[in-house]
Amino acid sequence: MSSLDFSTKIGSKRFSNPIFTASGCASSGQELAQFFDLSEIGAVVTKSIMSKPRLGRPTPRMAETPSGMLNSIGLQGPGIDVFLEKDIPWLVANNAKVIVSIAGETVDEYGVLARRLRAVSGISAVEVNISCPNVENRGQVFSCHPDTATAVIETVRRNIGGELPIIAKLSPDVTDIVHIAESV
Repeated sequence: MSSLDFSTKIGSKRFSNPIFTASGCASSGQELAQFFDLSEIGAVVTKSIMSKPRLGRPTPRMAETPSGMLNSIGLQGPGIDVFLEKDIPWLVANNAKVIVSIAGETVDEYGVLARRLRAVSGISAVEVNISCPNVENRGQVFSCHPDTATAVIETVRRNIGGELPIIAKLSPDVTDIVHIAESV
């Protein structure tokens, strides 16, 4: 029996340990529940959710490499309505700490998603996937520029309300990630 305390905090929220799923790797956690009790990990980070259902990219969209895999799923998902109706209640019923990942094509879409999540119980934090293309700005990725990264995070912060921590999911595909991280 260990007396070590592995708990960690993000903002005002405490998690039993720092082991979180990676967004997208296990959708909303149901696939993992057959292997372990979801309440035993720090949190389930959901697949990034968008306003409307999305089919994602056509296959093939994954490739194995000598050092891992590459994917280009295209943010396939059910949209926020189905997610709130089915996935959140299931996660809460299974005692999972939930970090909801959101993604958008416009700054306004992030704001709409944040407003939809503001009154939902059972959410411990929001991950803002800003490694998405900005359709309003010729498809440039939000997280590749400090101004657009900041605009998205500020919009989410204004619309989420309350004490939910906001986690910016940055793209590693930039020349100076530190500058972008500091801007958000």
